[in-house]
Amino acid sequence: MKYTARLETESADAPSVSKALDVDNIRLDGLEISSSCKGGKIITEVGSNSLPTLINTLDDLISCQMAAEKLITKDHR
Repeated sequence: MKYTARLETESADAPSVSKALDVDNIRLDGLEISSSCKGGKIITEVGSNSLPTLINTLDDLISCQMAAEKLITKDHR
């Protein structure tokens, strides 16, 4: 069974944060991650063959996005 999730978050600088997350855009056997920006939002879609992997991946992505958001918005102050 394939599990999927879509995470939409607002960002102070969506294009820059989305670009910082580009390294996480992957396609592996059993795991797919894709992040992009649309307007002021970052949209991340994750697909996995394993529910625990999906949840752990979302947790990691949220942490990475929070770190990128802090660094990028700090640089723009």
